[in-house]
Amino acid sequence: MFDSTAVLSAAVVCLAGVMSPGPNFVAVSHRAVSSSRFEAVAMVFGIAMINSLWAAMALFGLSLLVVTLPWMFWSIKLLGAAYLVWFGVQLLMRSGQPLTARGNSGLESSVPSALRDGIATNLANPKSMAFYASVFSGAVPTDASIQTLLSMVVMVGVISTLWYGSVALAMSTDRMSALYRQSKAVVERTCGVFLILLGGRQGLL
Repeated sequence: MFDSTAVLSAAVVCLAGVMSPGPNFVAVSHRAVSSSRFEAVAMVFGIAMINSLWAAMALFGLSLLVVTLPWMFWSIKLLGAAYLVWFGVQLLMRSGQPLTARGNSGLESSVPSALRDGIATNLANPKSMAFYASVFSGAVPTDASIQTLLSMVVMVGVISTLWYGSVALAMSTDRMSALYRQSKAVVERTCGVFLILLGGRQGLL
């Protein structure tokens, strides 16, 4: 039997989780101001796909694999930390380079790349997986039906797309792009240092 109250409760928890600042927010914001709106939206879909995956793993018990195979979690965590550090270093290296015109690259190559970057960024964030395996799944009744659980997985994808999509659309306006171009070096160095510190902290804890 479908439990709409449980879905709404889980939606509130999910919204609080996705709205928390982190690598996903930084990646979407940077992509939106530095490239085309299509690329930013493609990255959003990549992030939403992985959020739905984490939710499905938590709700259908697949997260038990991580508990029974702790090396899997640590492997994901270390790979994620390495990716965040690499991403941060790339931003630092590009911070002094002139910015090419938005939309200069072809959509055929840039959109799939942005989608892959969204997937990689969220896979590199084990805190996201931990959130769905603990906080999110904790808000779900133990007797929830399959229909309710499937609805929650879809709901996670929708909320993630709407939130990060709103961020992408807001940050991809001409005004935000102009502001970014004026302070490109500062913004990219700040984001780069943030990601390197986050990746380093993630790899050590």
